[in-house]
Amino acid sequence: MLTIDDLQDMKRRGQKIAAAVVYEYQMTKICERAGIDLLSVGDSLGRNVLGQDHVDECTVDDMIPFARAVVRGRDRAVVSVDMPTTPSRGGPKEVGAAAKRFKDEAGVDMAKIDIRTHEEELFDEVFAVQEAGLYAYPQIGFPTQGANRGVQGGPEVRDYIMKWAHKLEEAGVAMIDLTNVPADIYAEVCADLKVPVIGGQAPKEADGKIQVAVSGVGYFAATIDRDDDRPNAAKYIFDVMNGLIANIHAGVWDTGQ
Repeated sequence: MLTIDDLQDMKRRGQKIAAAVVYEYQMTKICERAGIDLLSVGDSLGRNVLGQDHVDECTVDDMIPFARAVVRGRDRAVVSVDMPTTPSRGGPKEVGAAAKRFKDEAGVDMAKIDIRTHEEELFDEVFAVQEAGLYAYPQIGFPTQGANRGVQGGPEVRDYIMKWAHKLEEAGVAMIDLTNVPADIYAEVCADLKVPVIGGQAPKEADGKIQVAVSGVGYFAATIDRDDDRPNAAKYIFDVMNGLIANIHAGVWDTGQ
């Protein structure tokens, strides 16, 4: 089974880290068989699995059963879990309590804390996660939604990102998720830091990439009617289930499962 040290060794060897956002046991097993290095239980499960309207609705109670399922399914990969917005709003004490629950009740290795654009204000959450017995995995850069969203660059952004990346490494974080900065800044951060720097929107200069599994395979009801060459698991499932349901309605089903 991989450890945080193994992921950091991969960076030292110049080997890219493959990470996937997963929510449940079966996708975990599929990703494991494909050779995944890091499994991340995303708080996006609130929208993608539970049908919630906004990622901020997802709670620790919502996430623990899914984190537990991913841990059950992992054979080799490190397992991380996103810290939901709710405990973060309550400060380091609530973040620490949530991290302890994820460790004790789900058995994850690491917690991702989103401190993008609020690095100074939320920095103590890193220590709260560590004190709870989990590795800290902060997310810095710029969000993909809401205020300050989208790729941002330039000298001021470069200095800002480098400052907080170094502070986080000095604080003992396991790795960093860097989002929405241009390739030149990404490359400099990766070259300057010893810990891995990866992300969902990461350029090839990064130490690895995070792929949201359901997006990568096209497992959304909204993609059923999509007409392009991208993977479309939803269309395949729809076609199979459409045929099975039609057979049941017609009374001509097979006796097997």
